[in-house]
Amino acid sequence: MLKPTYVKYLKLLFIKIKKNYTFLYRNLSIFFIIIILTVSISVYIIPAFSFRLGNVFFGNVKVLYNVKLAQILFKHSVNPIFNISVPEFAHYQLSRTYFIQGNLNTSLYEAQKELELYPENKRTYYIMGLTYGYMNAETAAIKMFSKFIEFKPESWAARNDKAWLQFRIGDIDGAIETLEPIILSTKNNVWIQNTYCALMINKKEFEKAEIACKNAKDVADVMTEASWGVAYPGNDPRIYGTGLQAMKLSIDSNLKIISTNASTDLE
Repeated sequence: MLKPTYVKYLKLLFIKIKKNYTFLYRNLSIFFIIIILTVSISVYIIPAFSFRLGNVFFGNVKVLYNVKLAQILFKHSVNPIFNISVPEFAHYQLSRTYFIQGNLNTSLYEAQKELELYPENKRTYYIMGLTYGYMNAETAAIKMFSKFIEFKPESWAARNDKAWLQFRIGDIDGAIETLEPIILSTKNNVWIQNTYCALMINKKEFEKAEIACKNAKDVADVMTEASWGVAYPGNDPRIYGTGLQAMKLSIDSNLKIISTNASTDLE
């Protein structure tokens, strides 16, 4: 049993802690209110701040991914209250958020606004190529990717997307021509090898198709969701697994076509 003096001491200690905690709590509340107000004001009046904060929620920090919140912040960055310059890439990033959400017309509008303000931002042609592609405007999309490739000829992603669009309109030879400059240097690139495999199947060059598909399968079999997602910046990390599985199914489907045709040739 505790002595009365100890009980009295514990009561006093408890009261002291409670007072200190209340003081700390009040001060923390004030601190967080100040922080929230500072951030809110900065978002509304400093375009560069809202742009950078938007990037945080648009892939820079995976666990915080939120395309709707990023879009709101990018909107603030392109519509400053005061006469402050809109940051480069702000309309571009806003365009990408609309594209991901399927709002293709607005995505194009924002991409065009980016080029009006920053005509040297050639990366904008990439998002325009993707957007036109999803609008089934293949000719316009191919033109945009061609412009991007002029700016960055080593871009495997742009070449792959352009080749796929050429494949869609039946320009198999054009698609092969688009990929050929990087075929030898991208043997470990699952996207390029799988696309090239599909093109070779259409040309009935099954030996070349099999080599490309096996290259793709070797990489896909050891690929993680995170490594697949590297090719899709700005996309929700939660879809990476679905995308990786779809790629593997595509490769297996192409290999099955090759196997079937090889069996037919032997008969």
